[in-house]
Amino acid sequence: MRAMRRGKPHPSLSKFRLCKEFGWTPTQLEHQSAKTIEEFIVILNEIDHQTEAEVEKAKRDRGGLGHVR
Repeated sequence: MRAMRRGKPHPSLSKFRLCKEFGWTPTQLEHQSAKTIEEFIVILNEIDHQTEAEVEKAKRDRGGLGHVR
């Protein structure tokens, strides 16, 4: 998520993403402990980091092939 890469996202974006990614309703999210929320945000950030690294690697790999018709 682009907003997450720029720094700390707005709390509404974090709530939305946690609900979306983990299938929680906003009420279920509110019942999670701060420790659980922190752990899950770390997980999401790591997934984002890995995805970004894979995209960059794919761009580099594609760039080395030249133009193919």
